[in-house]
Amino acid sequence: MDEFKKKYVFKENEKTIAFHKSRRMFCIYENKLFIAKPNLSYSHAVWFEKEGWISKEKDDLMNSLVRGMIDTKGDIYFYIGYDFEINQEAESIFFSHLKELVKKLNLKHNSEIFGGLVKQGSGKEQPRKEYGRIINNL
Repeated sequence: MDEFKKKYVFKENEKTIAFHKSRRMFCIYENKLFIAKPNLSYSHAVWFEKEGWISKEKDDLMNSLVRGMIDTKGDIYFYIGYDFEINQEAESIFFSHLKELVKKLNLKHNSEIFGGLVKQGSGKEQPRKEYGRIINNL
């Protein structure tokens, strides 16, 4: 799992573990929505490795699989790749599963949707793109 940490460029410490536990991960794999259990203390890469979708030697899926999280406010963030990028294909895939995600997690319709993250190094990443409220995107 050290290889994943290097690619993510983060140090795992109490703050990182607390952040991981605070959010709910999801991904869209083979056109199916997967939602991780709550309070997990690890990254998407570790989750995917545990599922058998990727390995340290073969992790190409990280560059194409749409994944994201719901934060403590109920806002949604989605992205692809170790650099938390966003593109039209990722947007299309994500928004085709938005209604199911909202229903399964009982998300509030006034929560916000964000795409991509710009790494700040401080732990408080900024979104690359804002899409407005859930209600306006259903």
